[in-house]
Amino acid sequence: MLFALQFVSASAAENPATEFDAANKLFAQNKFADAAAAYEKLTQAGSVSPALYFNLGNAYFKSGQIGRAIAAYRQAENLAPRDPDVRANLHFARNQVQGPTVHAGLIERSLATLNLNEWAGLGALALWLTFALLAAKQLKPQLAGPLKTWTLLSVVATVGLGALLTGVAQFKLGNQTVVITAHDASVRTSPFDESPNAFTANDGAELRVLDRKDSWLQVSDGGRRTGWVRRDAVAAVSLREHPAD
Repeated sequence: MLFALQFVSASAAENPATEFDAANKLFAQNKFADAAAAYEKLTQAGSVSPALYFNLGNAYFKSGQIGRAIAAYRQAENLAPRDPDVRANLHFARNQVQGPTVHAGLIERSLATLNLNEWAGLGALALWLTFALLAAKQLKPQLAGPLKTWTLLSVVATVGLGALLTGVAQFKLGNQTVVITAHDASVRTSPFDESPNAFTANDGAELRVLDRKDSWLQVSDGGRRTGWVRRDAVAAVSLREHPAD
């Protein structure tokens, strides 16, 4: 698959539009490190959009920072999970990573087809449909029979989607991964700098978080190897969604 740096020119948000446009110009001038710093400043100020994180990932990738690019693409994917450009660039960046890394399983890939807001929206839709059907039965008792099956299905869908939303949130929180942003991060046998090296994780490797202690994270490479890595050697991917309109 050819890697095309699809570039989004729409503003990331109404207020920081000028800063976003300035970052875009830096990217267009091939000042990729400066563009990444400018996009990063917007994220730190609270801006959230798939376009912003997508362009941030592009800038990091072009400046040779594969791990930070993957973290940014994954954040964009959280916000726009079905965007083909985001998925293509993330896939290409992941293919550049050498060494051990966690690969998403079937369940994780399936749950990632919708973001948390979308799962919540489906649950809310089912709930309001249930209320509407119940109200219709009260207002027009003659419809009680014909609507009985639909009401039952709506109640089942509401309960099921509510349980699924809870499960998705718990799964995402309980299966957090981080991305290595150092070129050769030492994953040690215990959370101390003087501990022996368990294995080395390269820039862009995605590792599953098992535990936390002070400035260290216990991680797994998705196989049998576990160890401790310093927090400053990784980037976390949050579950931030679009702000409510």
